[in-house]
Amino acid sequence: MGPSPVDNGRDDLGKVLVRTAAALADTPWEALRGIDGATHKVLWQHGAVVIGLIKVEAGSEKPEHTHHGAHHHMFITRGSCVMLGERVDEGSYVYVPPGVAHAVTDVGPDGVEFFYTYRPVELVGAVDDDDYVAGPV
Repeated sequence: MGPSPVDNGRDDLGKVLVRTAAALADTPWEALRGIDGATHKVLWQHGAVVIGLIKVEAGSEKPEHTHHGAHHHMFITRGSCVMLGERVDEGSYVYVPPGVAHAVTDVGPDGVEFFYTYRPVELVGAVDDDDYVAGPV
């Protein structure tokens, strides 16, 4: 399952952005690719590079998927879940290199929220991969 392109014409490169906790709290969560119980907020975007927040509610999960052309960095800001076979909670860091399948499962009773970066790599040659698009992880 590949991410849906973030096609909003947004380009934050070179812009100074300051989002206070209150402003972020007022920013609505948007549905994440039709996954029940999963939402996101894009904080910054330039082309295919996306930085944001993802929230997965208790009892929900983000199914396994692979990004063949992007690095993922995730920092858990609230709650807990299992990623890459490890239970992670607030303060944990997860790095997923391109080509590694990953999911968000076994979400804790308070859900899980994490900060993420999605940074495509430069690929040589033809790539037959729907995952090589800008979008929430």
